[in-house]
Amino acid sequence: MIKIHPSDPMLRAFAADELPLPLAVGVAAHCELCPECALRLHGWEEELANAYLVDDAPTQSATRDEPTEAGFDAMLADILEQPVATVADLARTAPPPPVLQVGGHSYRLPRVLARHHAPKWRHIGAIRQHSLPLDEMGARASLLHIEAGGRIPEHTHQGYELTLLLAGNMQDGDTCYQAGDFIWRDARHAHSPHTPDGCLCYTVQDAPVQFTKGLSRLLNGISQHLY
Repeated sequence: MIKIHPSDPMLRAFAADELPLPLAVGVAAHCELCPECALRLHGWEEELANAYLVDDAPTQSATRDEPTEAGFDAMLADILEQPVATVADLARTAPPPPVLQVGGHSYRLPRVLARHHAPKWRHIGAIRQHSLPLDEMGARASLLHIEAGGRIPEHTHQGYELTLLLAGNMQDGDTCYQAGDFIWRDARHAHSPHTPDGCLCYTVQDAPVQFTKGLSRLLNGISQHLY
């Protein structure tokens, strides 16, 4: 069961096309996995569309070539009564996305990530990482695969980090996250997540991480190449 979701301000910003591309992809992928957030997103899209239509309504008197106020209201009501395809509807009618193969496992990616089903992994221990070509506004995105029992060294963040768990599970402190969880971290957090059974993640960062313990601190000089 998905426990962690995008905030309403983030869903509204996505609906208004105000997020950098890597975050927008993360929100879209989460909404494909989470019917609850797909419904909340539809509400924001409808609210923004209504506000746009009201702001764009004609303010001058109708002429022979313009609809009357009553006619415009009827046209608007007719538009709003049309059925809207939800993320779930599209998922049912579209062909299944390609399968991503990694570490002996097969994963179905969300459709927004389906084109990245053949990544070129960088392999360090139990961790495989692939940088995605989605950079925008200082934010970068990656796919991250961690084998069962793998752990990321303790670190904090100079900016923000989004981790969308696409498959498997991840333990971070006392919390066990499952597929679909939308996990937000920033400079307030120092953590060392690990996975009992293995996991695949979509991650977004807008600044390098800062490793805080052990030999991993030697990576801080090159950490800008690791996100």
